[in-house]
Amino acid sequence: MTLPRWDRIYFFAFFATVFAVLGYLVILFYPVMSVSSSEFEGVRRRTLLATGQVTPVLLSLLPVVVTAGTLLAIPRYGQPNRSGKINLWLSTFLVYVFVVISIWSVGILFAPSAILLTAAAVGSLVRRRGPGSRTAQESKSGRGGGKRRRNRG
Repeated sequence: MTLPRWDRIYFFAFFATVFAVLGYLVILFYPVMSVSSSEFEGVRRRTLLATGQVTPVLLSLLPVVVTAGTLLAIPRYGQPNRSGKINLWLSTFLVYVFVVISIWSVGILFAPSAILLTAAAVGSLVRRRGPGSRTAQESKSGRGGGKRRRNRG
């Protein structure tokens, strides 16, 4: 299997979206709600779809929409521009807010997406050397660009 040659920031955002979709599928199809009733003894566990409540299903879709929107704002093969970075940081903040607010119910399922978006956001701030960057002899810092000796002849 060959991986595509996407930028590392796009990879982080892509896998954040994949983990958000997986978390959403767990919420929909895994029995996460406990229901007790006088009709039966004990507690029954139900899926979110079986309860018939629309509001939790739509609220749980929020991290999926936010991370998928980040994929649209970030280029696949290059560094994001300024608006892409702002979108990435806002998306990261929104997913963290969702995780913190809903930590007692379903928020923990979206924590991997928040961590991967954080990695993408921090990675977008790191400057990279491009094809037009200076060599070690031409640079002003680091090795090779220091004080030149005078030719006394």
